[in-house]
Amino acid sequence: MKKLILYGFIFSVLVNIFQLMYSSKKFNFENERFESYKTKVKDSISKIVADKEEGDYFSLAHNDKAIDYLEDYDVNKLMPQIKEQLLEFNNNPKGNPLISYEGMSINKVRFLNHRWIIADFTGPTGWGEVIFKYFIEKDGKVTFEVAETLLYPQN
Repeated sequence: MKKLILYGFIFSVLVNIFQLMYSSKKFNFENERFESYKTKVKDSISKIVADKEEGDYFSLAHNDKAIDYLEDYDVNKLMPQIKEQLLEFNNNPKGNPLISYEGMSINKVRFLNHRWIIADFTGPTGWGEVIFKYFIEKDGKVTFEVAETLLYPQN
């Protein structure tokens, strides 16, 4: 009986040692994997932020000199108002009259600075991009002048 208790005790000590070793190795493995994922996520976020900053370089919202030029206006309120005025031209049944191709409508608008807007347009004959010059008159009305239009060829 004493031998049986001794063997049981030795067996339980060995199982506990095995369990301790297994658990510590598993913990270390999971911790290393977590740190690896954490590093990858940090790198991915850093890349996304850098790409966004690169893309925002030509943006009215991030151009201090252009914002200074528009010092009499709140740029964050002005941009949506101008965009709305530009998109109102889409209500024309023949398409946006600012675009030299019939039936085209502006989809997306990006303010490059205090003078230029780039826009994406689509219609029945394809899609393209247009650069507008915009001018804010003294009465607050905005006038648009087409600087360049690009229509991509149909495939």
